[in-house]
Amino acid sequence: MANIITSEICKKCGECCQNYPFVELSQYEIFALEKLTGLPSDAFTNQKYGAVEEYFLDFKENGDCIFLNEHNGDYSCGVYEARSAICRNYPSKKSENEVCDSNRKRIPRKI
Repeated sequence: MANIITSEICKKCGECCQNYPFVELSQYEIFALEKLTGLPSDAFTNQKYGAVEEYFLDFKENGDCIFLNEHNGDYSCGVYEARSAICRNYPSKKSENEVCDSNRKRIPRKI
């Protein structure tokens, strides 16, 4: 699983993949993740039962996304090619943009 993240800010921050609950997955997204990882959906989803079945991306005990990798202070997405629409569209809310802007100022740029 390749890491295609090119933004230095994203590599150093990873905050959007930490403690971001309720990343809902469509059936198509689940299929894409199964195909990319070779894992069954119950290995990376939590199911909510109700009138309509809903599936959410699972998280590690510390609150990180199950597919978030960290190595020497750099973060990467283990399923970048098949990440969900929520992940693809981040940041899409004012509060999310504020987090990114704050971290952009905090993380030194490589020259």
